[in-house]
Amino acid sequence: MKVFGNIAHLASLLLFASLGQALLEVIQAATPPRLDLSKPACRQHVFTHDFGNSYGSPYVGYYNPPCNCDYTTTIFNLSVVSKGRQYDRLATLWLGDVEVWRTSTAMPTQTGIHWSFQKDMTIWDTLLRSHDPQKIIFELNNVIDGDRYTGLFNVTLEALYFDDIYEGDGGLHPAEHIYAISTRSSSNDTTSLFSLPEDSGAVNLTLPRNTATAVVSIMASGNAAEEFWFTNVPTEYINTFPENEGWLIGYSPFCEVQLLIDGQLAGVSWPFPILFTGGVDPGAWRPIVGIDTYELPSFEIDVTPWLGQLTDGKPHSFALRVVGYNTSANDIGPVSENWWVSGSVFVWLDNSCEQTTAESFTIDAPPPIFDFKPTLGTHTAENGTVTNTSLYYSLGATRSINVAAKMTSGGETRMVSWSQNVSYSNIQNMTDLAFNQSLAMVSSGSYSSSASDIVSHYTYPMNLFSAYKVPSEGATSNPGSVLCLVDRSKFTDGISILPFLTGTSLGHENLNTRQNVTSDYHWNSTIVEGTTGLDTMDGEVWFSSTTSPGSKQGVKNYSRYAKEKDDALLVDREEWATMPVPSTEPLPVVEGEPEV
Repeated sequence: MKVFGNIAHLASLLLFASLGQALLEVIQAATPPRLDLSKPACRQHVFTHDFGNSYGSPYVGYYNPPCNCDYTTTIFNLSVVSKGRQYDRLATLWLGDVEVWRTSTAMPTQTGIHWSFQKDMTIWDTLLRSHDPQKIIFELNNVIDGDRYTGLFNVTLEALYFDDIYEGDGGLHPAEHIYAISTRSSSNDTTSLFSLPEDSGAVNLTLPRNTATAVVSIMASGNAAEEFWFTNVPTEYINTFPENEGWLIGYSPFCEVQLLIDGQLAGVSWPFPILFTGGVDPGAWRPIVGIDTYELPSFEIDVTPWLGQLTDGKPHSFALRVVGYNTSANDIGPVSENWWVSGSVFVWLDNSCEQTTAESFTIDAPPPIFDFKPTLGTHTAENGTVTNTSLYYSLGATRSINVAAKMTSGGETRMVSWSQNVSYSNIQNMTDLAFNQSLAMVSSGSYSSSASDIVSHYTYPMNLFSAYKVPSEGATSNPGSVLCLVDRSKFTDGISILPFLTGTSLGHENLNTRQNVTSDYHWNSTIVEGTTGLDTMDGEVWFSSTTSPGSKQGVKNYSRYAKEKDDALLVDREEWATMPVPSTEPLPVVEGEPEV
């Protein structure tokens, strides 16, 4: 999976080697985009850039398709080198106003780390082949202060092109148009993320009259107070432990990302919870980062049933909104700041010039059903003073959405639909002023559309325990520690709708991955690094996938098992075959864990 072909990037690696410093490879288990990356039809260096004090200063350049090169498949290879002290940083890659990749960094060491990750970009083919140069923007907001934060990120992006033959009906057929749901700010040499809830999250788009298929792809991740939204508590409980003021974050441990078309709900995403490499316990994510760290997942909603309304030649509103749970109303409520969100509308046209029409349009999208059950543990002193000793709650949610229409496109009439069924469970238990916190969470669902007869399913179970020890005089003068236990999985079964419509996938796909980590981490005086001799960590990751690739060079079966201990890989085994993946299990009982 590792591809190095860029002179500038090789130079940075050789510089570290010349200083006698071994780079630690930091990995994420993921299906390679192709069986062989070593012999592209052509390749080109897109950029190399150092991100030091880079807040508000993204890399800005131009992307041009390669000249005199026959190709069908485009793969981007992102390689990063970092050395020093630094927290994790979010990064986004844009072609004009359209976000095409959201990623996150690993946390470096004093001797240096490296990682590379490859992403199949073929679904974005219409942007990549644009006759006009595409402005390419890569934002990685980083801080260098010369004392505490010393690690810059040396980033290299390379494009690899392959002339693959696609075997599905019609071969490769990327979307003819891709429209941005974003702030559309690339003309100002900046990225186009919506920051919700403060931004509108809305754009007006006019689709071609002969649009035959349309799919919206959504990218969303919580930041600041919403980075670990799934561990938040309802706002009325943030002062449960007044002796630990500010520790608990409010609003909601539930999140829903909504797509609205002309003010009507078209579909939702209940996001996959990302554990970034600085999250909960920085010692838990090196040299194996958390699931989806290097490629944060998108979620797609088929909006083809709406085309009878959207192909009238007039502008229509596409809006993204993020909402949470309001306990007092037992209904949808607000979220805190902030969520970074963008979207893209992929459009396929009918060969005729006839306007697409529809009749019998129906939408059934009742509000989600919530079930919230809190329990406070208390202690009454001899003088009658009541003190809270624990907080336990469970939050469940379910929702169904069904949209359908009878659509005529290119003289052919057919039923088109989009259906979702989603469920969510979050159980949290806190003691010791909430310094001890356990979480058992499961998000699952199914979705289907008229693009395929296959019904897709997903399940995201996560068990998380953290026990913080923070001295009374404060962490900045006397650093504390955290014991962290994580056991989580991601299971998906069905189709990936954009690759399926593009032709890079022919149908059914299956993914099963699990990560189990135990880490005891002790911050040193920098509050950025751990303490040698005190920190301990053990972790394992299992990854197994089956796909239906559109070309013979696509990967049908792949698996990877890796085992880590104390910043070192003990086992790293990859095969072009599937493997059994054990199920996530309840965490073992540890000292100080809350009793349910």
